[in-house]
Amino acid sequence: MLLLDEMLPRTIAVELTTSGCDAEAVTGRPDLVGAPDEEVLEAATREGRVLVTANIRDFVPLSNTWASRGQVHHGLVLISSKTFPMNRGNAGRIAAALVKRCQRDDWPQPGRYDFLHP
Repeated sequence: MLLLDEMLPRTIAVELTTSGCDAEAVTGRPDLVGAPDEEVLEAATREGRVLVTANIRDFVPLSNTWASRGQVHHGLVLISSKTFPMNRGNAGRIAAALVKRCQRDDWPQPGRYDFLHP
C-alpha cells in the first residue's frame, strides 16, 4: 500500500513490513532508482500505493498538475523537514509514525495529500 520515495532509507520500508504494513522503497526497486518524480508517482498509482516523500517542493506541484489533467494518484504522505529533519536519527521516528497510520488505515484520499505527524 506504500511506496517510499528515494530519499527515505530502505530500513523504514523494512520496519513497516515487519509491522505488517505493505511497503516498498524506491531504493529497493531497480526500475525506479533515479527515475523522474512523475515516473515514481505513476508507478505508485499503477500499483495502488500511497507515495511517501519528503520532496514536497516537487510532488505538491506534480499532484496539482495531475489534478488539472484529470489524473488521480493514490495519495501522497508528505514529510516536513521541520517535523522530521532528514537524518538517520529520524528514520525510526518516521517509521513509527507510518506504522501508526498503517494500523489505523489512515491515508489521504486518492488525488490528495497530507502531512505525516509524530
